[in-house]
Amino acid sequence: MADSHDRGIALIRRGFYCGKRKEMESAVLSLVQGLSCIDPEANPRLTLCAVHNLALFLSQLGTLVLARAVLQRAKGLYDDVDDPVMLARATWLEGTIARLAGNHETAREKLAGARDALELLDLRLAESVEEELRMVEAPAAERAA
Repeated sequence: MADSHDRGIALIRRGFYCGKRKEMESAVLSLVQGLSCIDPEANPRLTLCAVHNLALFLSQLGTLVLARAVLQRAKGLYDDVDDPVMLARATWLEGTIARLAGNHETAREKLAGARDALELLDLRLAESVEEELRMVEAPAAERAA
């Protein structure tokens, strides 16, 4: 069991690394393989980060229905880990998925909520959310004009 868990951790780390290098297909594959090897109860935060990044990378690949499903299934993990930054990141990711799906009202709501939460926790992340929120609001302003 320990060997499998250690292999899973290595695969998850590889998935994070591939994601940073924008190798999304490899990142997704490594995360899925890694998640299948680890014991989620042994390290719930690692599990949450892996699942969160899996949903993020799937959204970046354009598989929005799958990304949304992964994120939805992870709701319990976010609650279990109880990290305000991760909860705000989940809301941000929900907004990103909504934006990519063309659901601008939901995107605006989720991104604004994530920005507001992150302003209290991490200014750099809040600024990144603000940039994405502007992407949602710009087309709305153009449609109104």
